This record gives sequence, C-alpha cells and structure tokens, in this order.
Amino acid sequence: MKKPIYGYWANKTGSATPAGKARGVISRNAPDAAERISRNMYYPVQIPYILDKEFAESIKYSEEVIPDCKDFVICFWEMRPLSSAAKTVENIIVADGCIDLVADYDRKRIGFAGMSKTDFNFKISLPADSMGVRLKPGAFYAITNVPAHNAMDNFMPIDTIDRDFDVKGFFALDFSDAKLFFKKYAASLIENKKPSKFMALFEELNNEIPNSAHEVYKKLYYSHRQCQRLFSKNYGLSPQMVLCILRFQWCLRKLASGEKSPRDIMDISNYYDQSHFIHDFKQNIGLTPLELVRRYTS
Repeated sequence: MKKPIYGYWANKTGSATPAGKARGVISRNAPDAAERISRNMYYPVQIPYILDKEFAESIKYSEEVIPDCKDFVICFWEMRPLSSAAKTVENIIVADGCIDLVADYDRKRIGFAGMSKTDFNFKISLPADSMGVRLKPGAFYAITNVPAHNAMDNFMPIDTIDRDFDVKGFFALDFSDAKLFFKKYAASLIENKKPSKFMALFEELNNEIPNSAHEVYKKLYYSHRQCQRLFSKNYGLSPQMVLCILRFQWCLRKLASGEKSPRDIMDISNYYDQSHFIHDFKQNIGLTPLELVRRYTS
C-alpha cells in the first residue's frame, strides 16, 4: 500500500515513486554538466542561450554543476563578453521558479533575485562580466529562513542576508579569484543544511505535473489559502504559477532539443484544447513556448 507523505507518494521505504512522463534535461551549452544530472531532476532552460545567434556571438555563457552543492544548487553559471566592443544585447529571461545568487562584477552588485514573470526586454550592456549560483526552487527559504517572496521580482543585496559579507573585498578580487571565492561561499551557505520537504515536493511535481492547482491542494491535504501561503513562503510563487512554469519548461526542453515538434506539444502537455494552452501561458508567463521558440527561429 502507498500512502501520501506530505504531498508526494512514497513506498514503504520512504523513497519517492516517480510516475507519469519523466522530464528530460537539456544541456544549455553545458553538456557535461547536464549529463551528470539525473534525467528526473528539474533543470530549467533559458532559450536565448540556445537559439539566439546574437547572444551566442557576443557572450560566452557556461554552466557548471558543483557536486558538493547539488542538493541545493542546480548550477554555477557565468557570462563573459567575447569582445571589448561596447554594445547592448537584448535578452528574454523566462520564469523558472529559481532564485539565484548573482554577482554583477561590473556594477559591483551581489545579491539574491528571482523572477515570477518573463522579462521580455532584459538588456545586457557589454562588455560586462557576471556570475551566479542558481538555487533549486525552495532552496532560498531552506537556506536563509527568509520567505522566498522577498527575493522574487526583487533584488536582495547580500548584506541584507549576511551582514558579515565583505562586498568591497569581493569585488577587489580579479574575476578568476572571485569565482573561486563565490563557489566556496555558496558551499558555506548550505553547510549542515538539509533540503526541505518543499524542495522535494517541487521535484515530485516536476516528474508528474498535476492538471490543476486543486490537485495539489488535495495531495497536500491543505486548504487553498494554506497552500497559497506555503508556496509563497517556500517558492515565492502561487501553486498555479508553479504548475505553469513546470509545463512551460517541459515544453521548452522538448522543443529546443528537437525531441518533439510544435504540433506534438499541445497533445502531450495535458491541455484540453488550444485556447486553454494559450490562455494559461499568456496569463502566467506572458507568451506560449511556441511563440518563444519562434522568436529565435523565424
């Protein structure tokens, strides 16, 4: 017999039982890193890094999985300009449910930030160097005990979380030394920490995306109001937004990898009809996965 344990199904040994479609992983210019990640683990994709020719010609983007931090961190990432020419590159940042620790090396800013909505006009002024640690959904609250909604759609300077962090000292380092320090600091944040139940819940939802937020409420045995409050505290998002992000990311991975064609996506993404498919993504993300891909392939 299986019984519900805090919203995800577990067998007698207590291990999560995956069901439904397994969600794939896409490398995002970091194939070695992605190959080291279980195919069932949530690994969001930002389409411009894959399909935007101007972005690829102007910026070197890379990701690295840090094994010692894998329980809390999806990847370490960095962006470096490919030339010293002054120019502006437009980018679209898709909501992925993550909160990153970001260091803008040129503007001397370091802090936590996440996005609940897609930013269609995110401009990068080059040359510029930046790096970041992409935390798993739910990890920010588990690490800092600060509600995630404080960092979602907001920039929280590092010294509001860690008053002892030496911002001036960090940016006095050259980029390579700063990168080493940054990774060690990320590891120190999670030392002796354990992933929360809501971090595990996000992975379970990713492996079997419910059809509606109501299904989530039933799984968790919480009221609508309780669930909204807990999701806001742990993810900085509503249950409906979490589900929309998971569906959107799943569609993007399938489209970007070429595994599925656009005509296949709606049929296998649990939408009743095309209007429901379009309305859900337009309302929560701002555009559909097909529209995003077409921006870079048309």
